[in-house]
Amino acid sequence: MSRWVRLQTSVFSHEVFPRETISQREAWIWLIANAAWKDTTHRVGNTVVDVPAGSLLVTLRGLQKEWGWSSDHRVRNFLNVLESQRMVALNTGAGKTHITICNYGEYQNLPHTSGADGAQSGRTAGAERAHKRNQNTNTPYTNTSSFQSDVCPETDKPAPASPTVLELPALKGEMVLVSEADVAEWGEAFPAVDVRQQLSAMKAWLNANQKNRKTSTGMKRFVVSWLGREQDRSGRVPSGAGPPRPRKTHFQETQDRARRAINEALGINENDNSDFDSGNVIDLGRSHYRS
Repeated sequence: MSRWVRLQTSVFSHEVFPRETISQREAWIWLIANAAWKDTTHRVGNTVVDVPAGSLLVTLRGLQKEWGWSSDHRVRNFLNVLESQRMVALNTGAGKTHITICNYGEYQNLPHTSGADGAQSGRTAGAERAHKRNQNTNTPYTNTSSFQSDVCPETDKPAPASPTVLELPALKGEMVLVSEADVAEWGEAFPAVDVRQQLSAMKAWLNANQKNRKTSTGMKRFVVSWLGREQDRSGRVPSGAGPPRPRKTHFQETQDRARRAINEALGINENDNSDFDSGNVIDLGRSHYRS
């Protein structure tokens, strides 16, 4: 027999209970407790998105902090398990994850009437109806669990177009996903750069310099600028942009400067290919050469 209990959402912030790492079961209850109880909206950057009742917008890093877990990878894996069991539906975009609790409306939004006495009697009647429905074996009712649901079928969410390689931390605790397709695109644009290694370096730098983090919308511009600098340092250029220009040694640069000074003193145009006039003579002082 299944039964339900009412629980205040403040249980997670109550002063009686110490702040500590929570279990996966408690994490599931936390999601239900923090889901929107009515349709609302949430601002993400410059966009306002709808958050229907029974869903919530979060970041993996935010959940990691709330649950006291060791990494956001553990959070992602846990959410993926819930989704595979049709307990939640996930939709990721703009650095945030939209989590929809399956069966929330069925088990949380019990009908009630207005008024103090009416509200109490309505909630009680709703609970009794739900209890009788699960007790009555003569009435076929397949949806007897508040965990799994056909509301969130596995086929509702298309498979991601490209696997995620890593996440880059942005401002406000948001995470920007970098996919295999992104890595392939940047690899073609910057052939002299180890893109995966540089992405790991970017993540470490962003974690160490939180004040210098970028917005989720400006993150890829940051990545391209970083890779462009690494491409320049390598001395190579992308194919189709012409051959690389050889770098001169310090001795060669010193010779070039001396040659330009001599030509300027003699009035010789460097672009003129005519033979050098040996009749022109110039005296060099001590400042024109090194001992």
